[in-house]
Amino acid sequence: MRLYLVRHGQTSWNAEQRAQGHSDIELDQEGKDQARLLGSRFSGKRIDRILCSDLGRAIMTAQPIADATGAILEETKILRERGFGDWEGEFFKDISHWWPAMEAMQNTDRLHLRPPNGESFADVWKRLDPIVEDLRCEDSNTVVVSHGGTCGLLLARLVQGNLETSRAFRFGNTSVTKLERRPEGLFVIQYYNDTRHLTDRALSGSVDGAAR
Repeated sequence: MRLYLVRHGQTSWNAEQRAQGHSDIELDQEGKDQARLLGSRFSGKRIDRILCSDLGRAIMTAQPIADATGAILEETKILRERGFGDWEGEFFKDISHWWPAMEAMQNTDRLHLRPPNGESFADVWKRLDPIVEDLRCEDSNTVVVSHGGTCGLLLARLVQGNLETSRAFRFGNTSVTKLERRPEGLFVIQYYNDTRHLTDRALSGSVDGAAR
């Protein structure tokens, strides 16, 4: 079984380094161009299934893959980005100054901290349970289109890492990470954060600015 883990294309809030979370921000023009090139990359590949966050920026990224491969597109809230609650729309540079006080207030670390009315990384780790179980049993070649933080958490789970492991992963917009599941059930990374389809350097994609 081959699994392709894809981060969505660029949005204006990506470019401005704002926290998006569950806010339904669509791709900007650069993101649309990235998604078009991503779809071309998958043309001719055998893809049976596409699992996609139900937020617009992910759907707009996944649709060109579906068009190129004929694969069924399945939307799910489970693959949404971490909910930043009251911090959505704020600049990451400002959020970084709020972390220490929130950690002290909640008596916890950054991986378990919840923004006001939001989710912690640990919450999203748990939220992904059904997707992880699905992928461990799935035999079809599958594309998962999600978000920077969620991609990192899902990748850490698939390679039998932990919450701390997820902090090491960064994903450019429309980057592709390929994994293969071995007969014993272990997922092995074939390549990571690959954006070779973005031939124009101006479309090279941003790196997730979320503080972890």
